[in-house]
Amino acid sequence: MLKLCEDERAILQDEPSDVIKNLGLLTALRQASEAEAPQNRAASLSKSRKKRNEMDGSATDSPGPSNNSLSDKVSRMKGGFQRSTSVSSSQAREGRDPIVQIKVEEGSEGAKGTLAERSGHLVVGAEVVFKHNKNKQGVEGEGIQCIIKGISGEGPKKRYDVQDPEPNENGEQGAVYKTTAASLIPIPRIGSTLPSFPLGKQVLARYPDTTTFYRAEVMGAKKDVYRLKFEGEEDDKEMEVDRRFVLDIPGK
Repeated sequence: MLKLCEDERAILQDEPSDVIKNLGLLTALRQASEAEAPQNRAASLSKSRKKRNEMDGSATDSPGPSNNSLSDKVSRMKGGFQRSTSVSSSQAREGRDPIVQIKVEEGSEGAKGTLAERSGHLVVGAEVVFKHNKNKQGVEGEGIQCIIKGISGEGPKKRYDVQDPEPNENGEQGAVYKTTAASLIPIPRIGSTLPSFPLGKQVLARYPDTTTFYRAEVMGAKKDVYRLKFEGEEDDKEMEVDRRFVLDIPGK
């Protein structure tokens, strides 16, 4: 390019009188210059592409998540599941019954607790009536007699593990249920003051020789027992039930 400029200057200085000749020479030089420029641009583009490709290649080789690191993550995840499985297995070996999850009932009592809970009646070892889930089909009565075996959590998250004292059909320990205070009715302790119910009062009572509680009507009373007519029984059939297992129906 520098040489072409020098040639143009030499033509203009050395042969100023021959204008037509000079114009022809200048035109030829300009055309040659324009033909050379695209070649230079092509070479420049080729170099830039090559440089960019080299940079891309180096980026591809840069460190990133390797198969080894992914394998480590998978191993850790598997390890977590193995730990969970091992806990369940150990519980099974110890002969513990699986805890049946009961739907948590929500309501105004959830934050402040039930009256029985606030009164300190729901403690480990206490006898309670575990009320049946109203949506559960095929169950008899209003609930079953259970014993509180454990308590966990605080406030609205407080849960009770209650166990059926009766063994199952295989002679194994009764099932354990996890529930809330809203599903429990305390049974008075032996020797405690028992409530008095008038004739005609609707109560919750344990059917004789079972651990199931049913609704009943008070027909009479003695010192240690109530004479009751259970819901669904024959009109004239009355049964005596220990006063300790005759309870007020919550909400009535």
